[in-house]
This record gives sequence, structure tokens and C-alpha cells, in this order.
Amino acid sequence: MNVIASRNGASLPSVGVVYGQGDVFRRNRARRKVGFTMLEVDGFPSEWVRQANRMDEVWVPSEFNRQGFVDSGVKRPIRRIPLGVDPNYFHPGIRGVPNPNGEFVFLSNFEWGERKEPWLLLRAFNDEFTARDPVRLVCKIINKDPEVHVRREIANLRLKESGGKISFVYNREFPYYQLGAFYRSADCFISAGRGEGWDMPLMEAMACGLPSIATDWGAHTEFVHQGIAYPLRIRKTIPAVAKCPYYEGFRWADPDPEHLRALLREVYENRDEARRRGAAAAREMAERWTWDHVAGKILARLEELEA
Repeated sequence: MNVIASRNGASLPSVGVVYGQGDVFRRNRARRKVGFTMLEVDGFPSEWVRQANRMDEVWVPSEFNRQGFVDSGVKRPIRRIPLGVDPNYFHPGIRGVPNPNGEFVFLSNFEWGERKEPWLLLRAFNDEFTARDPVRLVCKIINKDPEVHVRREIANLRLKESGGKISFVYNREFPYYQLGAFYRSADCFISAGRGEGWDMPLMEAMACGLPSIATDWGAHTEFVHQGIAYPLRIRKTIPAVAKCPYYEGFRWADPDPEHLRALLREVYENRDEARRRGAAAAREMAERWTWDHVAGKILARLEELEA
């Protein structure tokens, strides 16, 4: 949990912002209380709603989450305050490391689990390409759950040795200043999960100028659209079944595997158009979605609340 407090000399902050899960909003001790949160499914748990209704207002980064709170019963004012990207660290001028074999590289960066649905991506890529094709999928995976055995789960997929080549970067944390070069070492970014509260890796990759494939459902649709990316169709929404208790009773996306295969092929075979969309994404991130833009919105709203 993080707290932003604006003081005017009184014993309590005049305005306090709690940034964290909705079940910690109660820790806000300011005279004017704001709760700032997000979630990856189509609604919010009852305890989050109860505490949100005790705030003066609630902030969420996207229309997706604003509607989720409304549908779940929040009566307090809800404002959209987006997240952003630092163009000093994420821009298309950063030099990457070219693939030594001259392969076209798809990149995905995620925490292993039900929400990110890695099984869909691995199967789709392995089925769409062959081992003879000069193309590779690189998956940067984080797994902190000792009960999850990623090697075993990958083995259980029975991916074809004759299929598309996949490499894994496992549980390796990169310093923030190196992430831009990591993204720029790939040719396309993929975010094919079931739901996002924002999706910072996707935004960072787009700011670096990567053409990006992203599920067309969730909070990141705030900044992803056809002109600058490749939205991945969903077949429907389905119950959000996962270890996370906050998802219980809600729904998330079921991405279309056949459309994912088609988009992989489209990006691979139409590289000029892919580069055009990637360049357009970088421009739009720099023009509309930086932390400076976000800070301006937050400062303006805090001043309004104090007044």
C-alpha cells in the first residue's frame, strides 16, 4: 500500500490517497479520503466495495474498472486516473541486441499463472510455426509460487519438436534501466492473457516501438487500439477461476486461439505494417501516456479536493 498525503498544517492531511488493494482503503486517515485501485476481472469483491463507499472518491486507471466498480455497487464518485510510462527509459531510439541467428523474435513478459494463460500462447506459437522457420518466441517468466512447477507444466503441453521454437528466461529480474534494451531486442510483443488491471509491460513495449498483440478486453484497452497494435479477439467471457480469492464470482476473457495464430502470422509476414503500428504506438505513448501527463492529472485533482 502507498499513501499520497497533501498537508495544510492541520493534524491530519487534508487529502490522502491510498494506492493499493481495495481492502486497505480503511487505513486512509485524511480528512478527504481517496482510494486508488484496479483489478483484472469485471467486478470487485464486496469488502473492496464496502470500503470504497467510505471514501470521498475512488480512482481507477480505466473505464473498464470504473464500470466494474459501478456494477459492483460503489456509489461514491469514481474518477479515471491512468498510469503511465517513462519515455526516458522506454523509447524506440534504444539499441537492442539483435538475434544472433537472424530470427524474427516474438516476446512475452509475464508471471506464470491462470490469468496470463501461458498455455494458449505456447500452443498457438508452436502450432503456427515450424522449427525450420526463422522465428522464435521468447518468454520471460516469473514464478514465485513453490507449488507451481513450470517445467512440468510446459512438458505436459507436449509441444511439438517440429513446431515453432520457444526459449524461456526464467525468474530473472532485469534492472529497470535495462528493460528498454530488452524490449528493443525483440520484433513483436505479445500480451495474450485473460485480464489486466493495466499491463505495464505492454505499455513499456509499445513505448519502445514494438508492434504488439494484446487481448481485446480489460483495462489496457484504454491505450490499445487497431491503429497502433493488434487487438486479439475474445470468444466470450468465462468464470475467473484462479488461486486469487479476489476473482471469485467474476469473469474474464477467453482469447481466441485461432485469431492469435492469425495475428502471429500477420505480424511475421507483413513486417512493414507491423513496424508502422509499432512506430505509431511509440508516438502515442510519448504524446499521451507519460508519467508527466499522469502527474498533471493527479496534481490538478488534489488541488480541487483541497479547495
